[in-house]
Amino acid sequence: MRKMRKLLATVLLATLTLTCAVPTMACTPPLKPPHIDIPEIEVKIDDKLQDAIDAAAKKFLEKNVLEKPSVKYTSHIKRETRYGTYGCLSVQWDKVDNATHYEVMVTKTDGTEKTYATSYNAFVRANYYDEFLKDGLENATVRVKAYGENETFSLWSDNVVVTTYNF
Repeated sequence: MRKMRKLLATVLLATLTLTCAVPTMACTPPLKPPHIDIPEIEVKIDDKLQDAIDAAAKKFLEKNVLEKPSVKYTSHIKRETRYGTYGCLSVQWDKVDNATHYEVMVTKTDGTEKTYATSYNAFVRANYYDEFLKDGLENATVRVKAYGENETFSLWSDNVVVTTYNF
């Protein structure tokens, strides 16, 4: 009797499994997406169009580019005391005519960078206010970009290595 129940349970389980799986397989078509070869497209610009693009770019740059800033000096003072470490970044550059504000980008040797905005031609920042400056700026570089009215801008200044003073 026990064997018969086990056999009957096995047969019913197999029947139930087949009745659930067979309709699904019968209704689901095989997935065969079409294969399409996409040809490479080459765009060739004729000389007249290329000259027009170059002239428009030149006109845009002449109209919208301010004078490139020149960084006068950069320094980072770091002092360790028994109360903690004090650090201060100081950057100054020549004032650019018609500039309303500037961006100062600091890049550390590990590649991390941070951009600061100011409306003056100098920038001073202490590590108490900025976690980015907390680890120091050994061999970091600084560059400056000027912005003016009507979407005018300058090119980035040359990279200048930060002079570090440790006390």
